[in-house]
Amino acid sequence: MNSCSSKSPTMNLPVSFFRTRADRRTQCVARRMSICRSLLAIGLAVLANHSHCVSQEIDINEFAKTQAKNLSIAFQNASSKAMKSVVTVLAKRADVDSTLDELDLLDTNSARNFNIGSGVIINESGLCVTNNHVIKDSKGIRVRLGDGRELSGTDLRTDPSSDLATFRIESDSTLPFVTMGNSDRLGVGDWVIAIGSPFALEQTVSVGIISSKGRALNRMVEGQLLQTDAAINPGNSGGALIDLEGELVGINTAIMTTNGAFQGVGFAIPSARVKWITSELVEYGKVRRAKVGLRVERLTQTLADELRLPVRGGVLVTRITADGPAQKAGLEIDDVILEIAQQQVFTPEDFRGVVEQLPADKSYSVKLIRDSEHITLEITPVISES
Repeated sequence: MNSCSSKSPTMNLPVSFFRTRADRRTQCVARRMSICRSLLAIGLAVLANHSHCVSQEIDINEFAKTQAKNLSIAFQNASSKAMKSVVTVLAKRADVDSTLDELDLLDTNSARNFNIGSGVIINESGLCVTNNHVIKDSKGIRVRLGDGRELSGTDLRTDPSSDLATFRIESDSTLPFVTMGNSDRLGVGDWVIAIGSPFALEQTVSVGIISSKGRALNRMVEGQLLQTDAAINPGNSGGALIDLEGELVGINTAIMTTNGAFQGVGFAIPSARVKWITSELVEYGKVRRAKVGLRVERLTQTLADELRLPVRGGVLVTRITADGPAQKAGLEIDDVILEIAQQQVFTPEDFRGVVEQLPADKSYSVKLIRDSEHITLEITPVISES
């Protein structure tokens, strides 16, 4: 027998061969362990990232809640600051028995016998402001304060053009009053709060934003108005529109609606105008408005393009009163007025708003364009008492 035939084939392999196979097995195990470690690390990273995302989501939710709570607190603080100065106004209708003094606001007879609206106390002496349409043709005024006191309104003074009116109330105890804010500083999107007595529900608060500024309802109210989506309903007329400081920035006056109820479009008279009208009524018993003896309209697109102006870049003179201030100053029809009394005018409402408050017997510059030429004139308004 061939002795070689009974031996294993590997018996003749060198020792290095076996070491190589062992090394390969070791390397394979090492690679597998490395892969396992990598997978474990990835898994831990994914788990950590998930935990971080969950934690981050919780943080965002908590932040949102905190912001909402802070805004809610701002609404509460502003409302509580101004609410005491907002009153319910009951104007006795002309056809009602003058001895009737029923003040049960939820009684159907009250709604029949009184015009029910709102008002705002604007100084410590009891001067109140409301809408003219609330007290128009009334036989007498009664008010109910937020603390339940019922007082009579006296010294009624009205300005139908602006739909504003003032009256006074007297009390042996201190009367609350609101701080007058600056409506000129309001921007579209600013938070505002409406306070009043919609449907005779006293001290009702609603919240919204300034939707627009410079709105015109010339058939109803003269002057530029604030537009808001804070809920305004019948009974809110004459009530307060306040900012987050609790200061008066407007007097709620009208809504635009197709069904008689609030549809998200309400209007308020800006506090800057309220301040001027009330000061005129208090000092003179009427509102003295300056006039310059001309009529203006919006620029047409064609004319604006010719003059290289925006459509709301000025106002077009369409009529001039004979022997009036405008004619005496040298203005002509088709002049485009850009500025008066150092105030830019973009619309007819802007122009009227600036002119009517100018003190009379004083000259003011008027910047205009005539036949593509820039001209500056001097004009002296006159007073028209209403």
